Amino acid sequence: MVMKKKIVQLLERNDVQELQAYFNSLPSGKPLDVHDELVLLEYFSKAAVTSYMMRFRFSEKAEIIFVTRAPGSMRRTYINLYGLRPTTQKFVIDQNLIDVAVDFVPMRRFDDVDYLLDKASPAIIRAFLFYHPLENDDQVVKLLNLENKSLFKTYVDKDRFISENVQRLIIVECKISAFNALMFKFHRNFKKKARTLTLDQMKAKQLDNLWLSDDLQLLVLEQADRLFVSMLLRTTPLSPAAQQLMFDRHFDASWFKLHVESVYGVGGYRFAPELEPQLFKLLAIHNLDDCLTEFRQRDDVSFVRLASPQAVLKYLKDYWLSDEAQVALIARGNAELIRAFIARFSPEHGMCWQAEVKLVEVASLETIKLYISFHSMCRQALDLLQQKSQEGIGFYYGHHPY
Repeated sequence: MVMKKKIVQLLERNDVQELQAYFNSLPSGKPLDVHDELVLLEYFSKAAVTSYMMRFRFSEKAEIIFVTRAPGSMRRTYINLYGLRPTTQKFVIDQNLIDVAVDFVPMRRFDDVDYLLDKASPAIIRAFLFYHPLENDDQVVKLLNLENKSLFKTYVDKDRFISENVQRLIIVECKISAFNALMFKFHRNFKKKARTLTLDQMKAKQLDNLWLSDDLQLLVLEQADRLFVSMLLRTTPLSPAAQQLMFDRHFDASWFKLHVESVYGVGGYRFAPELEPQLFKLLAIHNLDDCLTEFRQRDDVSFVRLASPQAVLKYLKDYWLSDEAQVALIARGNAELIRAFIARFSPEHGMCWQAEVKLVEVASLETIKLYISFHSMCRQALDLLQQKSQEGIGFYYGHHPY
């Protein structure tokens, strides 16, 4: 009682220096008793409370009162010094003291994260997730199953680790919002890495968080939920097994087109060499292969052999064919394609000698004349032209006498 009177007298006088001297006179480790702390907080002189808390941590009961009454700056100073007791943390959660939680989480973790996930409001959970990862799969699953689905997206967007077991659960239980969040995160990371690394280099480095595992890709395709398949194909470089499964299950060509438009060519990603011609052919049959003209082909030979004439024409405008592809295009025998191909050349730059030979073999005389009207031919092509057409060889030497 004597101590309480002393505190009241000092507070009523509001003499900051005297209060500070009084608090400094208290032995280290011997703070005021809880009743005196409550008196201090009832009056709540900022200077007095600050002076006291710089020396002593509040008792359990007083700390709860303090966090509800202190301005943010004082509360943050206190939290930085001492944190908050477990009972105070639960009080903050139970009373939904969002401002206190927002001050607390940048510097400290909640001791009982399960209690937080079970009891806290979305605002407090979101503030916590912004700064802290969860501790295990069970907690991630709790987060996944919360009614507020945006919380899991918040967690994923912070690039937190989501184990393959949790990813499998998301797919099996058809949690589409969680799956979308996860796949968009993978896709962002993959495209970022693709600025400096190829897909093969990423695999060699065993980089995480870039795509769904091979097994889970197959699970999505086998489950055949339209929303899941669409998200997978828009974001993920498929494993050869997943590519093969799409052909085996006779996926509609529009699914392949969606995949090519979204992912193909990023980081050098392509279908497996033995499957890419099958992709070209399928898209060409359905006149959907325009999507293949937006990037340089790794296998331009298969492309010019199998793609639709419209797609090849578009590709020729932007990309130069390899020698093998030049021969393959002419061997296809499409006069419109051959004429468009010839139009790409100039007197200074002609097709490879093997393509010139193939041109003489398969093209009409009028088409051959288009080329030799401005460009000479190799000896092998001329020998063949002489055997094929005297008119043609005469036309050639009329333009190239030497």
